[in-house]
Amino acid sequence: MQGPSPAPGVLLGSRPSAPGTIRLSTHHAPEEQRPFLLREFFEPLRVRYDPVRVGNDPIEVDLTLQGLPGLQLLTGKLQGARYTRRRENNDTTEDVALVVNPKGRHFLAQGGREIVLGDGEATLVSVGDTLETAHGPPGGVLVLRFPRPQLAPRVASIQDCLLRRIPRDNTALELLIDYVNVTQDRQPPPNGGLQRLVVSHLHDLAAAAIGATRDASELAQGRGMRVARLYAIKRDIAKNLARPDLSIGALAVRHRCTPRLIQRLFGDEGTSFTDYLLTERLASAHRMLIDPRRADDKISAIAADAGFGDTSYFNRVFRQRYAETPSGVREFARRTMHRA
Repeated sequence: MQGPSPAPGVLLGSRPSAPGTIRLSTHHAPEEQRPFLLREFFEPLRVRYDPVRVGNDPIEVDLTLQGLPGLQLLTGKLQGARYTRRRENNDTTEDVALVVNPKGRHFLAQGGREIVLGDGEATLVSVGDTLETAHGPPGGVLVLRFPRPQLAPRVASIQDCLLRRIPRDNTALELLIDYVNVTQDRQPPPNGGLQRLVVSHLHDLAAAAIGATRDASELAQGRGMRVARLYAIKRDIAKNLARPDLSIGALAVRHRCTPRLIQRLFGDEGTSFTDYLLTERLASAHRMLIDPRRADDKISAIAADAGFGDTSYFNRVFRQRYAETPSGVREFARRTMHRA
């Protein structure tokens, strides 16, 4: 699928060669044709992939390339062969790419050096130099390509960071992965000024993961890392909303930070953790009350499914928020549906 083109002059990575979003899926193609489809996919971007079959794993290719202002994002699956990736026709670029290995054994070789990434690990590679890569099942791919002139000033000696292992427990790397997942799940996807803000945060997080300078690290802590951490915490809350034992202490343990930091993150948004959690639980209960599929459920069951352990407390705070009782909201929804 071809996405919308960016504004004239906007650089995608360092080149305007991949506007919007493009995807390659070889699921329905015969396996012997899949490496050639991959080569055709990247040829317009002046990149050549030469495959050599390894082992008995099936060749699977399902890639999405998204162009953003100052960033290219490659996600999906690529496994079953050893690929040599090189620039075509002496095409040169100064770009670098942060290669994140979601899961499986990922071998990379460049400039006489080799590395094997384990689950959740990452490394930095040069986009302009020949790269050999092979990914075992499940072959997940997450690659963020940055213009080197933009990223290098934020990183302490970027050349020394090439093919250096970034461990999976690197906090900035974890936040970067979560932030990518959140922004990709967002519907509609970010555009315009919001795109640039997302890219700025990803630059912050990548620099911090790779090895930021002191100044860049301080900026990242107050900007990209802060935003990404709050996104990750909110996502955790949404996933565990029904659990009555969801607490700021439990979140702090899972996100390896202090309860005080979580309070500050919500305070910067003009709210508190307690108020945010209550608002989300009430909104969840409201959605269930007007859902015709739950029309016969007891109010107490809906309260429990929204994370309220005390039905009386739920009834009281619900009425304070919506100026109506839960049963009144349900009845109004029924009447409205019957009139439609």
